[in-house]
Amino acid sequence: MKIERISQGLQVADIYWKLQQNPHLWDQNPARTEDPASPHAELNDIWARYGEPERVVDGRPHDSKWYPAADVLGVKPLCFDLMRYVQGVELGGVLITRIPPGATCKPHRDTGWHALRYEKFAVQITSAPGQLFQFENESLETKPGDVFTFNNQNLHWVTNDTKYERITMIACIRKEK
Repeated sequence: MKIERISQGLQVADIYWKLQQNPHLWDQNPARTEDPASPHAELNDIWARYGEPERVVDGRPHDSKWYPAADVLGVKPLCFDLMRYVQGVELGGVLITRIPPGATCKPHRDTGWHALRYEKFAVQITSAPGQLFQFENESLETKPGDVFTFNNQNLHWVTNDTKYERITMIACIRKEK
């Protein structure tokens, strides 16, 4: 399994409107997007939870902490509900990512300590038909309120060939094996 929808119909309108009211939160931490060669260069990020900023760059093991954006956007209850739903035992990073109209998250594999420790669970905040999360021989088109999990160690990319932005919250959760 590379990607799988695990739930639908989650209420995400409150987070969407808080994002609209707080545009200054985008790109406060440009670690993934500032390098033009990064697969994420065309995206915008809001870091809601992660380790100290210097650990974003070097990938050392760390304990994640909440960033102020988590409270502004009200994402903590959603993350805790998601943890219970998937029977998680540890919450790692929480990232909200935006792919502008016509932009692409380029093909890549996620590596490093954090990527290997946690499973990735995504909540679709906003999307439009034609926006695809893709793997070799597999893709998923999501609607707002969809929850899906994906294996980011496989080659993956996201295309937005539409006139609308795509916003996704990604929660990194470790489950007991």
